[in-house]
Amino acid sequence: MFRHPFSPRRTLKALCLLGCGATIPAIAQTINVPGGLPQSVHAVYPEIGLGDWSPPASSTQQTINGSGTVTTTTSTSSLSASDPLQTLYGQSWGYAAAENASALGVNPEALAATCVVESGCQNLYTASGSSTITGAFQMSNGTYTEAMQEALAADPGLASTITEGTAGQQDPATQAVAAAQYLKDAATALEGVGVTDPTAVDTRAYYNFGPSAGEQIARADDTSLMSAFVSSSVMSGNGITAGETVGEWKAAVAAKMGSGATASVLSG
Repeated sequence: MFRHPFSPRRTLKALCLLGCGATIPAIAQTINVPGGLPQSVHAVYPEIGLGDWSPPASSTQQTINGSGTVTTTTSTSSLSASDPLQTLYGQSWGYAAAENASALGVNPEALAATCVVESGCQNLYTASGSSTITGAFQMSNGTYTEAMQEALAADPGLASTITEGTAGQQDPATQAVAAAQYLKDAATALEGVGVTDPTAVDTRAYYNFGPSAGEQIARADDTSLMSAFVSSSVMSGNGITAGETVGEWKAAVAAKMGSGATASVLSG
């Protein structure tokens, strides 16, 4: 009598034990999006100064179920507002900007502190009318061009890393070269008038208001009024009140700069 090597009924039963009525549970997935989801549009002030602006600093976590549907979205802080260097490094061009600053002998942390105050390290386009001030480091075309020429004279090798002409104003890594050079000019000038080891806060007035006012404010007593050094229109455009003292202004700047406020500008 012929016999099957195995029973079809037993085979069917075995298959049912393995698969009939069984379901594979859907496993939820959690996805972390570095730097968060695309940022919403933020209003841009006509003249970037201290004002009430604060840069967005968050990451987004999403939980997705087995069918691919987003079930929860949670935003959490990822970049510390008190650490400007991390804010700078959070940008796609941040490391290149820091490297360019270092090549010129400028401390990347001081550059980052300036970037945070100027734009939150966002590549803003703010040029309008007669004003050419724009970019992550908020430089005018004239200051940018002059500082860039100085930087390239000091380190010709940087020429291969930048966007040529004033188009570089909207390339943050390129603009960082000019900004770093301007900070270096500021620190060198302050050392020349007796300020020892100038910091990001010390050079802020020079960067924001120019050499003459910058040197005076850096050496002024904290009780001196800002109105003694800059015009009322400049004060208004930078959120400085009529009775604001140099000490109060520096404290406001330092609060924006966080840990970078006391960073030495010159690194070597």
